[in-house]
Amino acid sequence: MLTLQLILQGVFLFTLSTLLLGWLLPKIYTWLLCAIHSLVPAKAKHEKDDLELYESKKKEHREKSQTQYDSLASEYNQRILIPRQEEKRRKKEEDFIKFLGPAWKGKGSPLGGQVFDDENHCDSAGQEAARRRIVREDINLDVLTAAASNAAKKQKIKHVIILPDEPSADEPDAISVLFRTPLGTTFQRRFLNSDKVQCLCDLITTKGFSYKSYIISTSYPRVLLSDPNVTLSELKFGKRILLNIEEKDA
Repeated sequence: MLTLQLILQGVFLFTLSTLLLGWLLPKIYTWLLCAIHSLVPAKAKHEKDDLELYESKKKEHREKSQTQYDSLASEYNQRILIPRQEEKRRKKEEDFIKFLGPAWKGKGSPLGGQVFDDENHCDSAGQEAARRRIVREDINLDVLTAAASNAAKKQKIKHVIILPDEPSADEPDAISVLFRTPLGTTFQRRFLNSDKVQCLCDLITTKGFSYKSYIISTSYPRVLLSDPNVTLSELKFGKRILLNIEEKDA
């Protein structure tokens, strides 16, 4: 009798537990779904805020860099480009004025022409000069001969560019030279310490920067390599050096 009672109590408890679980499980599942849906938008919103903050900082950094670049460009323009352009313009104006010569404001008269022997017609200084002027007939021929001779001399002493062989990177006496052009580009070549500055000038000439219009200088301290007969060893560049190619002032 006692055993039957225990069995009935066990069945009752099992049935009650099953009913409770059947009622609670849907509630728990619904609550978990609500919690998950509430966390996902919050996470997405947080990621969106982080992305917007990143884009904002990126835009701010870009604007700051652009402002600094504009400031440097303006300073370079005011400090170097504008004075250089003004100097070139002034030089051209001076050359133009020299070419024109001084303006004659007095009462002039053409040289040459008819010469009067009458004292009434000897008041003009131009006519008096024309009367006394004796022009050599062969003067133009002499000038032409001298010009042809000078041209022949210049043609004979024309410089022929012959670059020395580039040493290997393992050469103990080699020096690596990096050139920075006015266009912002760079190129590199190795030389020997025994090579002269003229070799550097010949190299930039082959690159389109004629040594007649451009000059080579060190970065800091700025030193112009104006003597083509100086060797690189005398300049004490070391194993590697950066040189600038600058346009010569007018």
